[in-house]
Formats: sequence, structure tokens, C-alpha cells
Amino acid sequence: MTTALTDREPFARSTARRRKGILWFVLLAFAGAWIPWGIAGAAGYTLDNPVVQLLTGAFTPALAAIITRRWITREGFADSGLRLHLRTQWRSYLTAAVLPIGILAVALTIAVLLGMWRPALHDFGSGTLLFLVLAPLIPIVAAPIFFGEEFGWTTYLRDRLLPGRPVATTFATGVIWGVWHWPLPWVGYLGSGGSAADAFIAMLLWLPLSIELEFLIGWLWTRSGSVWPPALLHGGSNLVVALGLELFVGNAGPSGASITLLMCAAYLPVVAWIVVTTRLGGPRRAHPKTGR
Repeated sequence: MTTALTDREPFARSTARRRKGILWFVLLAFAGAWIPWGIAGAAGYTLDNPVVQLLTGAFTPALAAIITRRWITREGFADSGLRLHLRTQWRSYLTAAVLPIGILAVALTIAVLLGMWRPALHDFGSGTLLFLVLAPLIPIVAAPIFFGEEFGWTTYLRDRLLPGRPVATTFATGVIWGVWHWPLPWVGYLGSGGSAADAFIAMLLWLPLSIELEFLIGWLWTRSGSVWPPALLHGGSNLVVALGLELFVGNAGPSGASITLLMCAAYLPVVAWIVVTTRLGGPRRAHPKTGR
């Protein structure tokens, strides 16, 4: 039984089938999201609306993976990570729930050092305190929603892009995932009042942010062999780190681009640690389980 990230059965049996699956998955994931996003934008809806997000692209990557596994490559779901593994991987779940709080703390520290935020001037009202109390629980509640992306990008595409090269395949997955987001700034995801320049900047910044986040998500997938810790972390990144920065720093005036850069800077030390341990071979548990 192999423990290497991209050498797991059943997809390693056929290079042709693996490439066919990648092609169809990417086509379905992109077309299935970009077309509804375009229609929603043309109809005057904004992707800042959570309901519009859910009805358009939130679950498209998961649907693309299901269609590809079931009807195109017929490889099934043995390696899809649907099992919880909660008893043996509770540490991965705990890490996924708590790590976003640590990332937020690092990002806020950087904001203070750069003069972007002055805590003494912040109004720590009931809304802020409620957010801090609920922060560990938010990823748990959000995980079923973010399963829609992780079941596609991480548990399907990531392992198949560059088999046997965990760092390279993580980087490549992050790039593709980042490009998938590119229409969103044009259909109101970051607010409908931004300029074309703001949209282009958001498109560019989505690449490093997606790459870094995929390193953290992939690390949890590697440890746990389950899609659920990655879904937890993804939810925490969006609704604890990003929302927390909007709550604390956004009111002080920095742009959305500045907040994204703060997130990238806060993720960087964790990404560096993951890359170094991967290159050095890391502990056995840093390699993925078969998920069977």
C-alpha cells in the first residue's frame, strides 16, 4: 500500500484515464460555474448575495467530480475521502477549526505593525465579541457548504495533476482554483462599486491566496484522508480570517486588496513549514492515507 500523495489507487492504473478525468473535471467545473455567474451578473444579481452563491457555483466542483468519477472515468469513490475518520483524525479536525483563529491573529498583528489597524481605536462592541466567541464554531457550521469546492479541487483534482510531486501538484491546483474565481470580481463578489482596476487586482491576488490556502488544505487532506477537515479549514478561511479582517481592519479604511495581502502574509509561515517538511520527507502522518 502506497502512502505517496499522488500514487494512490485506483487512478494511477491508467495515465490516459487520469488525463481524461482531469480534462472533463476542469471543463465541467469551469463551465458549470462561469455560465451561471455570467447569467446572474447579466440579470442584475450580485455574487455578494450568499443565496446567489449557493445557487450558482458553490457546489459545481463537487458535481463535476461526481459526474467525472461516476460516468466519465468510472473510477468510483474509493479515494474520495467521504468518510469522517473522526475517531482517528480528531486532531486534524481540531487543527482545521482552530488554525483560522491563529491565522487571523497573525494577520491582525501584521496590520498593527504596518499601521493599518490601531486596536485602541477599535470599538469592541457586542458584534465583535460575538464573532470572537463563535469563531471556533463557524468552520463547523460552514463545512457542508465548502465541501462543494473541496470534494472537487482537493480530493479529486489535486491528486491527479502531477502524481508523485506533492508540492508541485498543490501549486498547480491552487493556480487552477484561483483562475476559476476570476469572473467573481466582475459580478459583484467583492462589492459592485469597484472599478475595473479593482477587479483586475482581485483576479491577480486570488492566485497567491488560492495557492497558499491549497497548501494548508492539502496538508489536512494528506493527514486525514477525509474531505471534511479541508472543508472546515476552507470555511474558517472565508468566514473567520477574511470576515474577521473585514470586521477589525476593514472599518479602519484598508482596501479589499490590502486585506487579501494581509491574509497571504499570515498564511506564508505555515505554507513555508509545510513545504519544508514535505521536501524533507516529514513524519509518516504528513503523507495521505488511502481513504479506504
